[in-house]
Amino acid sequence: MPNYVPLAPARLLDTRAGGSTIDGQDSGAGPIPRTWAHQLQVTGRGGVPASGVAAVVLNVTAVGATTASYLTVYPTGIGTPATSNLNFAKGQTVPNLVVTAVGNGGQVSLYNATGSVHVLADVAGWFPTGSDLTSLSPARLM
Repeated sequence: MPNYVPLAPARLLDTRAGGSTIDGQDSGAGPIPRTWAHQLQVTGRGGVPASGVAAVVLNVTAVGATTASYLTVYPTGIGTPATSNLNFAKGQTVPNLVVTAVGNGGQVSLYNATGSVHVLADVAGWFPTGSDLTSLSPARLM
């Protein structure tokens, strides 16, 4: 069984007006508001199988934030972790590669702390259930 399955990058989320995705889902919905978590379907899209997926690798980009904030990416169905995956200042465009377990219904959640921000998410690969990947609950170490 492979431990990691790389994919040609495929856009799964683009909240900007006129934004496009691999399949038309999750495009142009508008910025993610403060203290809101957007649920993103990742399984069955962009080369990720509909089942048997433990985790996905996403390139997540914050665009045009109205204030300094952060995004947290985590499996849908658990509480929002007290950690961040991506920190940005007002107006910045900032990407970061994120590996996250897949949650309820094959979804991941993208939480924005303050202000509003457009978000792009491109899938770059996935880990199958039963692979050597060991996921942990996010925790701040320093």
